[in-house]
Parts: sequence; C-alpha cells; structure tokens
Amino acid sequence: MAAREVRAADVGPTLPLFERLAPPPPIAPLAARIEALTAAGDVVVDLHGRGGWVARTAIDRQRRALSIEMEPLTRLLAELVLRPPDLRHLDAAFTAVGTAPRGETSVRAWIADRWSTRCPTCERVVVLDELVWEQPSVEPDGLPEPVRRTFRCPVCRDEHGGGETRHAPSDEADRARARDPLDDAAAAAVRDRLLERFPVPPPDDESADPARLPRDLLDLHTPRQLAGLAAILDRIETDLRAAPVVAALRIAFVHAVLPASRLHGYPGRVGALRVANGRIRPAHASAWRERNPWLAFEDGYRLVRAFIQRIESAPLPPVQARYVPDVRALVEGGGTVAVRLATASAYRALADEGQALAASGARDHVRLIVAEPPPRPTLERLALAYHATAWALGREAAELVSYRPLFDGGARGAWSSRAAALRGSLAAAEPLLARDGRVVVVTEPGAEALVAAAVAGAAARFRVVDVRPLPGGASPGTLVELVPPGGLLPPGPRTRANIGLQPIPGGLGDADLVPSARLFGAPEPIDARAFSTADAARTITATAVRTLRARGEPAPLDSLLGEIVLGLDRAGTLRRYVASGDDAAPVEGLLSLIRDELGRATNRQVTQVSPGHWWLADREDVESAEPPLADRLEWTTYSLLSTAGPLSEATFRERIEALFRGPDLPDRDLVEACLASYRSAASTPNRLVTNDDLQARTHEHAELLGLVADTGHRLGFGVWISAREQTRRLGGRRLADLLEPAERTADLRGVVDGRVEAVADVDAIWYARGRLALMFEIEWTAMIGEPLLRRHARMGADGQLVRFLVVPPERVELLRLKLERSALLRAALEGQNWHVLKWNHLRAFAALDEPSLDALEPFLGLDPPIERSARQLPLFVADPASAG
Repeated sequence: MAAREVRAADVGPTLPLFERLAPPPPIAPLAARIEALTAAGDVVVDLHGRGGWVARTAIDRQRRALSIEMEPLTRLLAELVLRPPDLRHLDAAFTAVGTAPRGETSVRAWIADRWSTRCPTCERVVVLDELVWEQPSVEPDGLPEPVRRTFRCPVCRDEHGGGETRHAPSDEADRARARDPLDDAAAAAVRDRLLERFPVPPPDDESADPARLPRDLLDLHTPRQLAGLAAILDRIETDLRAAPVVAALRIAFVHAVLPASRLHGYPGRVGALRVANGRIRPAHASAWRERNPWLAFEDGYRLVRAFIQRIESAPLPPVQARYVPDVRALVEGGGTVAVRLATASAYRALADEGQALAASGARDHVRLIVAEPPPRPTLERLALAYHATAWALGREAAELVSYRPLFDGGARGAWSSRAAALRGSLAAAEPLLARDGRVVVVTEPGAEALVAAAVAGAAARFRVVDVRPLPGGASPGTLVELVPPGGLLPPGPRTRANIGLQPIPGGLGDADLVPSARLFGAPEPIDARAFSTADAARTITATAVRTLRARGEPAPLDSLLGEIVLGLDRAGTLRRYVASGDDAAPVEGLLSLIRDELGRATNRQVTQVSPGHWWLADREDVESAEPPLADRLEWTTYSLLSTAGPLSEATFRERIEALFRGPDLPDRDLVEACLASYRSAASTPNRLVTNDDLQARTHEHAELLGLVADTGHRLGFGVWISAREQTRRLGGRRLADLLEPAERTADLRGVVDGRVEAVADVDAIWYARGRLALMFEIEWTAMIGEPLLRRHARMGADGQLVRFLVVPPERVELLRLKLERSALLRAALEGQNWHVLKWNHLRAFAALDEPSLDALEPFLGLDPPIERSARQLPLFVADPASAG
C-alpha cells in the first residue's frame, strides 16, 4: 500500500492509517481564508489539529500557529509535517534499528533466524516473507495449519531466471518453527511487556473482564511475530534520536502491526479491526498470512519515506517550524508554532492564556481560529486509534484515547454531543481571538454537520456571517465563518471615504443587535425576546424563497441550508433557539424544524418538485426569479473561454468559484459538463480554447431559420419567423423575404392559444389554421430555461401544438445533464409536447426529396432512432429518403 495523494484542494500526501483516523483538512480553501483574514506575523489557531496541516499552511505564509492536536497519533504526525527529518538521517536511523545488537546478533538477523526456511530448489537457507495458515476444512474446530510459504531466493533467480518471489508448500521444518519459535518463558515475558501498553477500564462487575480485549489484540499475532515486533519497538524507544526521526520510525512501525496480524487475510487485503463489548469480532477469512515483522516494518518505512518526500516536493517547500511553549511566546518571541495535545487541561490553559493576552493588549495578533471537529467516533475508528496508539506510544498515550465505548457497547456520536464539544473548544479559545478576528469551522458533508457548527457557534455566543461550500462534488462540506462575541459584524460602519470604523455599542456592526420584528422598529438586542417557532418558520420560508429566486432553478436542501442558517442568525432566531434549551438534541431539533417548515403541506411559497428538491410555489415569485443557474453558468463558461484569453483548467475553475458564490455556487458535475461542451479538441489542461464563435453561430442560426421556412413551405404549411429575426440577412436578402406577404403580417391569435407577444417571439412556426401548429426554437447553446419555462409557459398545451427544440450535437450531453438535474425542465419537456432535434438531423431531414411529418420522426430525440442500428429504423419508416 503506497502513500496516496489527497484531494486536489489539499497539499501533500497522506498515510493509510491517517486516512481512516484523521483525514487532512481541505488546505487550499483554508489557505485562501488565511491570506484573506490575516496578515504576516499574525497567529492562526487550529483547535482540532489533524497532523499539523493547518499550522504548516500558516507558517508557509509567514504566519505563526498554535496547533492543538486532537489525538496522540496526530501529534506524532505533526512532527513530520512541521519538521520533516532529513532523509539521510532517517535512513541511517532505520539502518541502525536493524543492525542494533540483539543477543549475540543484530535485530534484523535475530528476526530472520526465526523466519528462516530452505529453498526447495537449491536447498539454501532463505528468509520467509510470509506463511499462509489455513483452517482445516475436514475439522472446522481444529487448529489452523501452515500450508504455503512465500520467500525470495536470489541464487535461484540468478541461476534459473524467473521472478525473485517464490512460492512453495510448507514443510515440516516450517511448521515446527512456526509453532515453537521461542521458549515459554521468553514468549510470556514478551507478551506481558506488550500487554502493559494497553489501558483498560476498571471492571463494572465481577463477571466483566476488560483485560480480554488486549489479550485478543495480541492473539492476532503469532508468538514469533510478537517477539519480532517487540524487538523492533525496543530499539525505536530506547535509542536517542531527534524527535522527527523517532516520530517517523513510530509511524512506520504502526503501519506494520496490522499487516503482520491475522487480519491480513488470504487471498485479500488487511481487514478492518472491529471491536464491540470488549471483544474482537472474528474475521471470516478461512486463511490468513503470517507476515515477517521485519519485512512489514520495511514496507511501513517505505510509506513514511515516500510521505516525507512528497512533503518536501510540494509547491511551497516546507519551512522548518521553531517550537515555543505557549501563545505568549508566539506573539512576543521568535517562535513560529506551538503544538499541544487536545485535553481538558489544554483548553483550560488556552482560556487562561487568552485572558492574560487580553489584559496585556496582545490578543490582536490572534486573528483566525480554525476548527475542524474530530471525525465521528465510530467503533471501528476508536478501535483503530486505541490499537495503534498503544502499539506506537504506549499506555500513557493510549489513556488519552476515548476507548471506553469499545468496552461498554457503543460509540456516542450524536451530532448534538459533537456540537457541545465544539462549543466547549470555541468558548475556551474565544478570549484569545481579536474582536475583529474570525473563526472558520470546516464541516463534513451533510446537513447535520453544517447545523452542528452553527449551533455550536451560537451556543458560544458567536455570530454566523458566512457559509460557503467547499470545492468538490455535490455535497463536499462547508466553511462556516463566525464572528466572536463583541466583534464587528460586516459590513460595519465606514466613513465617507470608505474607511472602516470601530462599531459603537448599539451602532452599525454591533454583533449583539438584530433587526426588530416590528414594522419600522429600531434594531434590538439579540436576547431581547424569547424564541418563537412561528418567527423561525417565517424566516426559514422567506430565506428559502429569496435563495430560490436568486438561483432561478430548484435546489436541494444542502444548497438551501447554508442560506437558511445565515437567515436564522441574522434574525437572532438561532441564538434564541439555542438559549431556549427546549430540545435536548438541538442539532436534530433545528434540522427537523427546517425540514418540517419546507415540507409543510400548507406552505404556499415553497414546494417540493422532486424528492429532496424545492422550488417556488407562488407564480409571482417564479416570474421574478433570476435565469436558471445552469444557464448563467453555461454563458459564463462560453464568455470566459472566448474573451478571457488563454486559461488553464485550474484558473478557469478559480474564476467560476469567484463569480458564483453563496446560493449560486454550482456543483462540480455541472461545471465540468459546461467546460466539456465548449472546449475544443485542441484544448489542453494548461490552455483552454473554444471553437464557438458568436458571429459564426449567428450566421448558422439564420441559415437554419431559412431552412425551416423553406421546408415548411414544401410541406404545405404556413410559416412564421420571429419579428426580431426577420431583419437578419441570409445570402444577400432578409429572412422576411422568405415569407409570403400574408405570412409577414399573420394574425397569430388564430394560430396558437396564448399571449400574442410570447407566440410572436418563437423562432419559427409551421401552421395550418385550426388544425396544427409546429413551433421551432433554434438554440446554439443548451440554455433552455427561458424558452421552456417562461416563453412557452405563457402558451397553451394541446394535442394540436407540437414544439421542437433544435440544438447542436455538441450540446446534447450538457442538455441531458440539465434535464437530469431539473424536475422543472423535465416536466416542461413532457407536458408541453417538446421534441429534441439536432442541427445535423434538421439538415438531413430538409435534404430529403419528399419530406413529410412521418419521415421526421426517426430524427427526433437526444438519442434518435436514425443514430441506432439499421434494424431499428424500420420501426419508424422503411426508407426516410422515400417517405412521403
């Protein structure tokens, strides 16, 4: 297993253990907020560190940092991230572990002696890589037997050719060495020494045996594996080395423990460690690998070495951190980082330091606090943290892990309890923060995580001022920005020269004031009134309506929730809800209140148009809504590619994120679809270009209108061309010249039932009065919101009215995605009798010798029959070229 890179929004690699325990935060968005909210020399505080990533990002940008690491293992990782060791020193330390004395030989040779075997080809002594054990199928309750060995024989490789790794059945010597590698006293001593590394809670009753779990954890290894792991661990812990080097060796070692255990199934990968009620859940594999512990340690070391190499090869080379003990030393001294472990005493000390800094006037240097709540404490995660911490750091460090749920039956991961924990850390850090500083809470994907961050901030008397989704997929998580109590609420007071001023109590920017609920009432203190469910419901609906009007298209709850939370905070309702204390589970209660209000059957302003997607119910709100977000994004994509000069893909995405914010932020799939639709085949990741030219597309549009008019006359229909299009010139004459004199002034009220101005704006119409009308909307984009949802919504819909949406073939995939994500477009397409016709198929139909409406049918649709196999074509028409 190799070190893997994390998301594009992050920097540096990560390690398999920490991917499961504490994934790194999204560094790129946090780096942008650090640069926007702080200046060089300011202090950035990370309340729930996941390995020093936020601190490293701050230091690389000439800031200073305090990182409070959430677990002993992340504290260990922070040593590598903040102070990567010199690889030459690390290689020397690794070699020293293997060559360190062990009895009359070295550690590596001592382990190799207990894992020796003979090559069946050349009879030379070689070292086993692994031994496969299998449960006898004839005796399910019998003891497992070693059946297969894997080893490397360099002599056979050189003399006989073939791969270096060889396989063979195990022999009697292998089985004897595997069953009895040590004498009983030595094995018991190793086991007792390792058991001391695992803390256990006191037994609840006489029948409870909490020490059973550590014994089961050691039983995952054979005696000779335990002896080898203990020998390696002794050398790591007893030799005197620099802290980053020791941290690297400990992390490499802990990556060797599970691969060298019974969880390493055969065939297959290393299984998850699952614990419940103080017992390990048995693995279902009938065979497992007994891995050589030294080779497993070598694999772990390669992971860590590659991890350090990737850190050093990052775009910003790592700056060696200078450690100091506390925040005052950061502010007044020459240090760049202080690192602590997240304990109750650490947060109490943080509050004391904040009060001391406030008294001395030095807290203005702490301008940003980053808080990423720890991952949900699942049993699997807690078991991995308990097991890895005990092996890597010992009993005292493992005592700091929340391991008790492993023994008493379950993890307590309710969102309200996690919000309470975040509230405590925010309250402890609040005295440190400058009054014009900010807190940025990084949430996981999901509505509960966002609401938990808002509830925690409100409970600590912070105000929510911004909620911005992280770059990523449909639900990538959010950044929630908070203003501290007594802070400056934007936009704040400013002079006529647009210079910011400090707010006065009760004035503009005072975070303790909210708008009054009374008409023309003056702003009132946020705690002036009690929480009201009716007020909250009105705010939720009003905010949802405002957000949907701004988007111009249906939105899922995840897209509405951020704006609703902001609306509740601006009205003071969020603080009042938390202060009311009516709900023992405030996160779940607030989310239920929001969902119930949006889904209320009597709600006449918001309605659910598809599962989980909401839209405006009032016609006036629909009429006043902005154009659909998908259409605005598409036009912006074309504009950037055609007018902004050479752009890279990264720059393009950055500009899209800068132009579309808040409720207008599009999901990544839509951005990628727009880019794929307009980029040319000559584009590269570093240079985007488009083949679409507005002048050429306008000429094609006029050409197709002329083709529609000519074909309509051939079919015997009356033809209408939109008045705004009739003045265009095609082949030296106007499009109006293609119409008969009576057609240019036709009374459209007898053609289509609807508003005359809407009918007159249709690109082209074929009509037979009183019998049939075929309407054509010719688009060179996939921007179909205006014709489908506005223009044609003002017309009737009956069996005698047929509509055609004519689009270029290169827009079909983008059109397909828009239809998939919008229930409104799908309903309009089906309810108004629309048919999709591609430009090339319109030309092919018009080129028929004897066109007819029956011959048009195989050309219709996103995937028309004409594009399918020839065997399907006769279902519609035997020969389109001869149909009449």
